[in-house]
Amino acid sequence: MKASKKDISSKLAGLLIQIHEGKNRPLIRRQASQLLSRIRPNDIAKAEHRLLKSGFSAEQVQQLCAAFVLMGVMETGKADLVRRLPDSHILRKVAAEHDLFRCFLADLEEVAAEIDRQSSLSAASPELMRLSHILEHLQGMAEHIAREDDVIFPMLKKQGWETLCRSIEKEHLYLQIAIEDLLKLRMAFQNMSFGVFKNQLTSLVRYIGPAMREHLFREEYVLFALALTAAQESSLWETMKTVCREIDYCGFHV
Repeated sequence: MKASKKDISSKLAGLLIQIHEGKNRPLIRRQASQLLSRIRPNDIAKAEHRLLKSGFSAEQVQQLCAAFVLMGVMETGKADLVRRLPDSHILRKVAAEHDLFRCFLADLEEVAAEIDRQSSLSAASPELMRLSHILEHLQGMAEHIAREDDVIFPMLKKQGWETLCRSIEKEHLYLQIAIEDLLKLRMAFQNMSFGVFKNQLTSLVRYIGPAMREHLFREEYVLFALALTAAQESSLWETMKTVCREIDYCGFHV
């Protein structure tokens, strides 16, 4: 006999609480895997509502939902499924862009460290030219984020994962602000002391590096794996692919 929708939402809420309490992780992973393919949009909303009523914050609920999905996909062995998709699949292209962003982050951290070691720099120094080049690449996140926010996330929200998507969208906003701050700092180089410039650059890079890497991980191993589980129909992915072509992919000029 199949469990009722009420049973499923109750089980999901109970499982989220067990994750919060750090209960038997192997058992929770198995339960998350079994439940992941059975839950429906209303089940998620009801489970989240139960936790909010019992005193959990919205941020805690977002984190617990992400942990639940990650445990579920890890247990099924589908954690790296995005990497094994055909090259023509939109999520495979999005993951490839993630790899480029990781490379640009490594370059950004390297050049920031080089600048920090200098006692002075001119506006035409190789370090500043390289910094400008890296920032141009990072600006390509605009198209990347637009595709996720406008194409992939709406599909997931319809499946009930609105809270989780909102959490990622908030991260998008913070990352875009940080990149804009880097661009503004670079433009203001000649209007501030070199010491202030170095300190602000170091501070921004120390924030954006870990924040972006964690964000990319959450997208690939939580949201995208969830999207592949939630949307099985190839026609749905073809429709999203058409919209992605209209938005276009990141404007990298390597």
